[in-house]
Amino acid sequence: MKWPALLFALLLAAPVVAAPAAHCDALWRDGPRGRDLPVRITLPAGRARVPAVLWSPGLGGTRGNAARWVAAWAAAGIATIRLEHPGSDASVYAGTATPQEREARVRAAITPEQLLARIADVGFVADELARRPREGACDLSRIDTDRLALAGHSMGGWVVQAMAGQRPDGDHAPMIDRRFRAFIAMSSSGPPDATAARAQFDGIGRPLLVITGSLDGVAANASAELVTDSLARRTSLFTGAPADGRKALLVIDGAGHMIFAGDTRKPATETAMQQRVAKVSTLWWRRWLKGDAGAEAALARPALARGDQWTRK
Repeated sequence: MKWPALLFALLLAAPVVAAPAAHCDALWRDGPRGRDLPVRITLPAGRARVPAVLWSPGLGGTRGNAARWVAAWAAAGIATIRLEHPGSDASVYAGTATPQEREARVRAAITPEQLLARIADVGFVADELARRPREGACDLSRIDTDRLALAGHSMGGWVVQAMAGQRPDGDHAPMIDRRFRAFIAMSSSGPPDATAARAQFDGIGRPLLVITGSLDGVAANASAELVTDSLARRTSLFTGAPADGRKALLVIDGAGHMIFAGDTRKPATETAMQQRVAKVSTLWWRRWLKGDAGAEAALARPALARGDQWTRK
């Protein structure tokens, strides 16, 4: 066999090596707003085009949060772009401050203006994904911008419900972004009254999973009345959303607020809670971003712990 033919035969016989998972940090400049936005991109292994989830963290959060969720989603072939929002990021809690100074920082970080800035951040990142072919080692051309989803925790959950179609005044949904095909809101909040919840959320038409805990935002020794009221607020988004077969609620028994930030290095009990969240959320993305019939079957009755609640409508 001549050398060219031999080399060609060897190339054909060589195994195809999948590209490894890629993780890239970047600072993207939104020129019109004069805003520098830190992002962390995680692409799953391989070369195929993949759906992507944009993640908005809670108050004081960074692009390093949600590691538990990102790992699970990447293993299922789903990319994640984690945002860090200047003005409501870790700077809120940085350094030393008196209780009064800390309270003032928090109040300044949760204003309507800061929420609007976060919503604009998400829209900007979605725009950039369509414009940028690459970021460092991350081949952004692999991201299928027709299969984008949005998820967030706490203040990030406010972003999710606004961009999913919340009507704050009961009439208009000014922040809806139809580029996102599905949503997950963790530790979101809304009015505890069912009628008021429907007025705000019954126009949400896309698939929506609401995730919270029975102790989300309340102490373990809180009164039954306080626990009930808190849970009504945390599940308001699901209560008010339409029963169209594309809405679901997961309540993790005993889970507190920071479970849903998705950070690792938790005690065993909390890690187990997070693993259940990771499993169900991954099934949700597989169902609505990848059309996976097996995921739909698993969502009919996911494996949960006694005391957890799973509801679909």
